[in-house]
Amino acid sequence: MNLFLRVWRAHQRLPRLVRLQWLVPLTLSLILLGGTVLTLPPGPLCDEGMVLFMEGGCDWGLSNVFFFSKLGLLVALNVAFAVAWFQGVGGLPGFTPHFLLALLLAAAYSSGGSCDSYYAHPNGSLGQMILEVAAFAFLGIVLLLRWQKRAGWKLALALLGWNLAHLAAFYVWLAVFRHWTWGHTALVILTLVVAGAGLLTVRSPEPAGRVLG
Repeated sequence: MNLFLRVWRAHQRLPRLVRLQWLVPLTLSLILLGGTVLTLPPGPLCDEGMVLFMEGGCDWGLSNVFFFSKLGLLVALNVAFAVAWFQGVGGLPGFTPHFLLALLLAAAYSSGGSCDSYYAHPNGSLGQMILEVAAFAFLGIVLLLRWQKRAGWKLALALLGWNLAHLAAFYVWLAVFRHWTWGHTALVILTLVVAGAGLLTVRSPEPAGRVLG
């Protein structure tokens, strides 16, 4: 019970928009808004013509569901990152509820091996996407712990580097695996988590006196 209370108190010390009870409704709203207002038309864009990083949907055969789920998650995480950059976060324990929820959702939408024959090649499930985005979030939290509250232009660099690391990990491992398999997902996660763990060992720069720009 004491551990639970410590984690919850750490969670409640996060910036309001970053807390689970605010971030989850925001993310869900983005997904529903995008999926109902900006739905992708039937045709090549919904299937093989889609950028592979955003392609999926073998769970129901609906690429729109996967596309807007991932888009909503990525947009929400980038917004939360920017908020936390200026307001600050204290450490990793406060994010425990986020990762527990991600694990539960990933287990619920893992799809097993059913994705292996969709489109005659593996085509990632929502479960895979959630786990990869969770690893992406871990790397982002570490970046915040190292460089939060720095000048505004450094936020732009941090956001760019963070998102490029995610893209790079995704596409680099596609050279090893046949399309988007669970093995590919495992290595994407490992790459992002190891990168984050490595950054944790780097000496944090001197704290900025104030946020600039």
